[in-house]
Amino acid sequence: MSALWSGTRAESVTGTQNLEPWRPIALVQVDIEALLSQAPPHLPPGDRVWVEVKKQGQIVGVLDARVGEDGLLSSDQREVAGRFSNVSLSTYMTVPDDLLPKASIVVPTICESPEELIRTVNSLLALDYPDFEILVVDNRTSDSPTPLPEFESSRVRTISERTRGASAARNKGIAMAEGEVVAFTDDDAVVDRNWLRVLGARFALSEEVEGIGGLVLPMELKTAPQLWFEEFYGGFSPSFNSSVMSVAAMKGTSALFPYAPGVFGAGCNMAFRRSTLQRMGGFNVSLGPGTPAKGGEDPALFIALALAGGTLAFEPAALVRHTHRRTRSEFMRQVFGYGTGLTAMYTALVARDPRQLIALLRRIPAGVRLLAPERRDHSSSTEPSYPRETIAYQLLGMAYGPVAYVRSAARNRWSK
Repeated sequence: MSALWSGTRAESVTGTQNLEPWRPIALVQVDIEALLSQAPPHLPPGDRVWVEVKKQGQIVGVLDARVGEDGLLSSDQREVAGRFSNVSLSTYMTVPDDLLPKASIVVPTICESPEELIRTVNSLLALDYPDFEILVVDNRTSDSPTPLPEFESSRVRTISERTRGASAARNKGIAMAEGEVVAFTDDDAVVDRNWLRVLGARFALSEEVEGIGGLVLPMELKTAPQLWFEEFYGGFSPSFNSSVMSVAAMKGTSALFPYAPGVFGAGCNMAFRRSTLQRMGGFNVSLGPGTPAKGGEDPALFIALALAGGTLAFEPAALVRHTHRRTRSEFMRQVFGYGTGLTAMYTALVARDPRQLIALLRRIPAGVRLLAPERRDHSSSTEPSYPRETIAYQLLGMAYGPVAYVRSAARNRWSK
């Protein structure tokens, strides 16, 4: 049995790197059970590669590695064997089609890239799932000279939401959804063929679970800023391990739960029971992309659900690939926006329930440790290269977050 290597040499795109001239990084996969008999990836020796380690068909980790004369360098092979051999696999189990709930998939868009939107919808149409619909929510607030792509499938419905913001668009999708489960992804992402089947099975088998986040990996690492995102944040996903989370179950195990950002997953890969979304009132329309708050809408909902006594899950077998920002300016805007969204989200929690302020203040020491440079040990990169000013952009965004939320909430009040 030989290792599986996927992907070819990425085409050259201009970027910058602090440690060496930038060269696009190939994404490859290696089967841990065939590590010693692996086939060469047909890349020049010395090239840097981003290795996705698979075990029994499931990705269980990633490793920043180098290509040797005959494949991975022996030191990288030893690291793969040492770090990932004993990783536990997902608890996901297959479920007969007749037991899977009907699902609605909501994709908010302002159609900045029609080609990427088409790619997203095509990946959804290729899903292995018996009963689902796709709701593409056009969130452009005025008529655009660029028409929304037409999709020739009865599974796809295109609806419009003129209130600006991804939260308003998602809420419109929830209101129009016919499925028992509502899943969300973004128009710059591509879902794995089994993505919805994994999510549907978890809901079918775990009646107590009300919301699920899944694994998000990069679509490409063609430019340095795309790598910086993985280095600085450790990517979108908290881990490669299945977990079930609630306030009761996590008591004493995490100093930041349920307030830690990213512990539940990302907005481009999440799903909820429709009844849960209706009970919780959907997403906070004063948070999220397209509002002054810039983000924070997805963790806000997960946190509110946990505080209300709900049970959440993280499922690494539910895989989505995301196209990270390709340029330095886009990356820095994203870092500033994530910082803004984080503290805007905390401000929203306190505004809704002032008692949350005490809980948040108690967690400040743990939060400071989370933001320290050494916390980036969870990044797979062995050669961090993101610019030093990245942290400054994050801190500036965090300082602006409370003001941004006040502006956003005031705008929503004025628009009513």
